[in-house]
Amino acid sequence: MARPDRREATQIRALHCALGQLSRVDGSAQFSLGDTSVLCGVYGPVDVKIYDEKLDRAHIEVKFRPDIGVPTTKDKWTESAVRQTFEQLILGQLHPRTLVQINIQVRQADGAVDAAAINAATMALVDAAIPLHSIVGAATCAVLESGAVVVDPNQEEADQARSIHTLAFENKTTGSPAYVDSRGDFTMDEYNRCYDLCATSVERVLAFMRSAIESKVSKEAKLTN
Repeated sequence: MARPDRREATQIRALHCALGQLSRVDGSAQFSLGDTSVLCGVYGPVDVKIYDEKLDRAHIEVKFRPDIGVPTTKDKWTESAVRQTFEQLILGQLHPRTLVQINIQVRQADGAVDAAAINAATMALVDAAIPLHSIVGAATCAVLESGAVVVDPNQEEADQARSIHTLAFENKTTGSPAYVDSRGDFTMDEYNRCYDLCATSVERVLAFMRSAIESKVSKEAKLTN
């Protein structure tokens, strides 16, 4: 099957990640999947407003901003789903009665924005030295009208897709996903194919993340010597 950018159905776009791009935040990351680019800044742990204070853990707040205009209903749902995902991953009990704020800004949208946002948030949290249960990586698959399943769809493919599926997995992709968002019409067989393809793709994403983290640690070690 010919894709608009000539990729194979199982091939994700080029990955890019830059850590520490923002000042005045505790950690930041810009994560790109091809032409899709998302910037994330993290504050925390910082003082929390009294009505958000939790006695046994940190309060997690996520703000999601699209590249153009104001947040839509879908953006608000994504914001809530991402918050619930990272509430399970951040070791908030280590910082009770504080706030960890995750600010996600879409810089350029060309498909698979939710996956890029989750990946950017993970890397920004690592850059901010927020303790995590594990890192998490995400990938998106699309079921086209023909029934074909493709990974990491660009916007043209997403607009023509019958359904879109974004899944995120922790360090090991053999367990249950940390995040699932399926939209559109699809059969159980199509979902299972998307699940398997996303899991395989996330393995590459996680390997890329580990390499980026190792590179950051190596550079910081050289600066301190």
